Amino acid sequence: MRLSKHRRATIAEMDMTPMIDVVLLLIIFFMTVTQVSELNRERLELPRLAGAEDQKQTTMTINVDAAGQVLVSGHSMSVAQLLTLVSAELAKLGDDPQRMTVVLRADQRGDCRTVNQIVSALGQMQISRLRIAVQVPT
Repeated sequence: MRLSKHRRATIAEMDMTPMIDVVLLLIIFFMTVTQVSELNRERLELPRLAGAEDQKQTTMTINVDAAGQVLVSGHSMSVAQLLTLVSAELAKLGDDPQRMTVVLRADQRGDCRTVNQIVSALGQMQISRLRIAVQVPT
């Protein structure tokens, strides 16, 4: 008696739906992160200075345009409102000024009064990690 066992060829199938979902979520994430990082960088004409280093991780980016207007994350505010925002960020870092890094981007065509007020106020708050952004000449 002959017993034959016919094996059916099984084809391994892979469901691509989860992979497509992950790729789409990554695309959305990177688009959002790119928009937020571009929001912190206003279009300013920065002073030119040789020997500048690349921008490192910062806690806050402060922009001062040619008219002396203070912009943080696309929102215009006064110097007093800025100091309130800096105090809130400092509180999130455990009130340790050494952990806070601030980048100040000022338009070279503007008046330096606002920049001096901000630098003086940050100095009084004992924030010593203050970088003033410049444009490296090409």
